[in-house]
Amino acid sequence: MLNRFSKHLGLFRVGRRLRRLQRAYYRAPAKNEALIVDYFRALEHARSLTMPMPHGRCLHLGCEDHRIEGWINVDIVRTGAVDVQADLSRPLPFPDGAMDFIHSEDLLEHLEPDAGRTLLVECFRVLRPGGVMRLLTPDLEHLVTDVYLYPRARHLAWSDAYLGAPTPCEALNAHCRMGGEHRFIYDFGHLARALESIGFRVRRTAWNRSRHPCLRYLDLRDFGLNLFLEATKPATGNAAGEAP
Repeated sequence: MLNRFSKHLGLFRVGRRLRRLQRAYYRAPAKNEALIVDYFRALEHARSLTMPMPHGRCLHLGCEDHRIEGWINVDIVRTGAVDVQADLSRPLPFPDGAMDFIHSEDLLEHLEPDAGRTLLVECFRVLRPGGVMRLLTPDLEHLVTDVYLYPRARHLAWSDAYLGAPTPCEALNAHCRMGGEHRFIYDFGHLARALESIGFRVRRTAWNRSRHPCLRYLDLRDFGLNLFLEATKPATGNAAGEAP
């Protein structure tokens, strides 16, 4: 009982710390690397309180500098966080059904729609039946609503500080283009239909919340402009690419 209470107290404290760090990041007048490092450490601490260390069947796609210990961290650019260097617009270098979980944040929008679908099909292939992919990507609906149509001051302030885009028109374009790095921005309906057409079952979730302990405390961003989805490969059912 005491250990359970201590764990819940620890999670409450680290959850508050994550929110404080996130608010500080979005209010900072310029990029603050120390805040980002502290946030990574707080996430790692939260994971240590909620789940055992995974062993090789969890895949982190598009990791950049965000290394998740116990996961296979994959990116096209070699950094100190990367375990496997791979072009994620091409077939994944893993066998069928090899993975229990996949996590990807801020990757899909960097791919052309056809390449994005190829990646999702590949994720379906490498997941075991019953495996789950957690997917985060910018939300077109919220970008249009909260940045352009009814702009919120905090979004415009961040866009001005980080993107040099102070007006709603400039901010929306900056978010959608991101200096030419973004290729396609999804809304929930479009992305859910794409996933379901491959064979996934899709549910919407929230920042660092999941029914699966291994998928908690992985997420970096929660500024109200992202989609949080979990897509499950059915235990039995259609092959990838077939209509459900």
